[in-house]
Parts: sequence; C-alpha cells; structure tokens
Amino acid sequence: MLKLMLIAAPLLALAGSCAQLAADIDGLDGPPARYKALAIDVPARGTWAILDRDGANRKVDPYLSSLGLGELGTGTISSPSFALTVDQIRFTIRGHDGAGGGQGENVLVLIDNLTGKELKRTAAPGSDDLQERFWRVADLKWREVRIEARDGIAAGAFAWLGVGEIDAGPQHRFDFRKGMATGWKQESPPRESVTEVIPGAVPFRALKETAVPAGGAVEIPCGFQAGRLFLLGCTVASGRPLEVHGHVEIRYEGGETDRIPLMVGYTLEGQFKLLSPSDAMRLRPSGDPFQYYLAIEPRPRTIDAIRIEAHPDRSYPPSITAITCETTARAINLEPLAAEEMPPEEEAWIDARAISSAAPLPGGIEASIRAAHKLPAERE
Repeated sequence: MLKLMLIAAPLLALAGSCAQLAADIDGLDGPPARYKALAIDVPARGTWAILDRDGANRKVDPYLSSLGLGELGTGTISSPSFALTVDQIRFTIRGHDGAGGGQGENVLVLIDNLTGKELKRTAAPGSDDLQERFWRVADLKWREVRIEARDGIAAGAFAWLGVGEIDAGPQHRFDFRKGMATGWKQESPPRESVTEVIPGAVPFRALKETAVPAGGAVEIPCGFQAGRLFLLGCTVASGRPLEVHGHVEIRYEGGETDRIPLMVGYTLEGQFKLLSPSDAMRLRPSGDPFQYYLAIEPRPRTIDAIRIEAHPDRSYPPSITAITCETTARAINLEPLAAEEMPPEEEAWIDARAISSAAPLPGGIEASIRAAHKLPAERE
C-alpha cells in the first residue's frame, strides 16, 4: 500500500500540473476564452534599404533610403573607413529633417574614424528629389574617416533621408543605384519586442510596429480553425483611395488559399485621419484611436498559415500590428485575451461587415470608393 501511495502521489501531482498547464494555456478556469492573440514573429529587418520609390511614392532610380521600415524607422548606416585623398567629397541627398526642417536628426556626416569626432554635416534638404552637395576637405587630407547616414526622427511624415551616390575619390565611390555598397553596415536601435494589450469588445495584443516589411511579407504559422480573424492596424503612412498596398493570404490544410486585398478605402486607411465615408469600408475603430480592425471569416477548415505581404512597388507597407482569433483552439501560439462585453451594435457590425475570405469581392466596391472620395469615374 505504501508503494502504491508513493507511486500515486507523483502521478496525482503530474495530473494536477497538466490540469494547471491547460488552464494556463487557456488563461481561464472553465470555458475557453472567446478571443486569443496569435503570436507574430516579426522578421528581422533594418531601417536602411535600397528602394526605388521616394517619399511621395514616385518611381525613382534605386537609392539608399531610411524608409525601409517606413517613416517611423530610425537608425544609422556607416561606410567602411578610408583615408581622405581628395579636396572635396561630392554626394547627392534627398529627404526631410522633420516638418519644416532644422531638427538636425536626419543627416549625412563625415566622422574621424580614430577619435569619433564629427568633421562635416549636411541635413536632409527638405526635398523628395536628389540634391547635389559638396564637402570641402582639403584641410583633412590623409585622415582616416567614415561616412554615416543617420535617421533620428520617428514620425509619420517628413522623417526620412536618402542618398544617391557619394564620390570621395577614385577608390571610394559609392553608387547606390547599383545596390547596397560593399562594407556598409547599419546600426538600428534595439528592436522593441514588448507588446501591449489593447482592450475592447475585440481585444488585441499589439506590436509596437507593423509586422509587414516594406516590399516583403510575414508568414504566421497557425494550425487551428477559427470562426473569425481580426487584424489590427489596417493603416498606411501614405496612400490614396483604391491603392492596393498588399494582401492577406490565408492558407488552409490541403492547399486551398484565399487572398484579400489591403486597399485604401476598403480594408486599409491612412494614418491619423477619419475612416473613409465609403459604404465599401470594412474597418472598425479599436481601443486604440489610431488603429482599426478588419474582421475576416475564414473557411471552416484548419488554417495552416496567414501570410501578409506588402506591394513590391509601394514605399510604405501596410501597418498590421496584431491578429486576434475567435477560436476554441488551444495552442502554444495562441494567448487568451480578456474581452469586454460585446455591445449589440458592435456584434451587428461584425456580422454585416466581416469579409468572407472564400467569396469574391462584392460588386460596387470601386464605384462606392470613387463616389465617396469624389474621384473621376474610371475610363473604359
């Protein structure tokens, strides 16, 4: 009997631990939580990238740009060190040093590589077009130097810097039209991995920045069924009605795929503004006044993954900061969220405005957006 008791005690303790673990996974004793946050692993990326769109989203020759994470991105990129052998350094520069300029944070600088002393400085010119500039460096010959491009302004507009080319002598010419120059290294501030809970009838656990890289995509593993998916953010730093800035792709077990456009006036909106009055609008204000949510009804099948991609020809990626799933599933990548009581009008809005991912876009969307924004009718 003693042996049985000695064996049973650890088993009972293990069973209790498993029960507690299940409760911890679900987050509640009793019925499972209605809403759960889906974990998003943000891909590593930097502020600085070679882009072919300027701050106004116009097509330009490739250049070194701090718009790799949008205008909110900040950080420094540095050239390899080299000895000065010329009387002047010529370069082309574009971008903005804050609204109205003069902040001294978005700059190109020449640094003494041995002492770290700043030798020359030029701020972003307040123009989306490349401007030619010069540094007179005859008195600095033979010093070991490096060039740094710095973006220190995290704002939604007038907060980026670009460099076209730098000519610091025959051996030290950097032409970013040909891609990232050899040896240049960027140092961005440590990534903020902390998330915050945004309460509401549909709650969210949100990242501090968009999960979608400019011109790229993020793929989020799932492995469960969900009655609804709610995407938070749904804004873009600069976009015009009817512009498509990306897509949400839902991949199901068995290979089926649904694809939903992230279109301004439909499933996307500009930052810091009221929602479009269009009848086509499918966004709802969230607990964060600067973020909206989009409701999607996926197929009644296991979702393998959700892929959110940015349009490759847009400078600004769509801002998606969280995904909340309405599901009874329990999984390591799902975190229960406490929801506030759902007002009847909110429930009714979700029922009426949720996008069925298996259905084609309803007719009249484009016409509705054009009418709401007083855009001319499309020519046949």
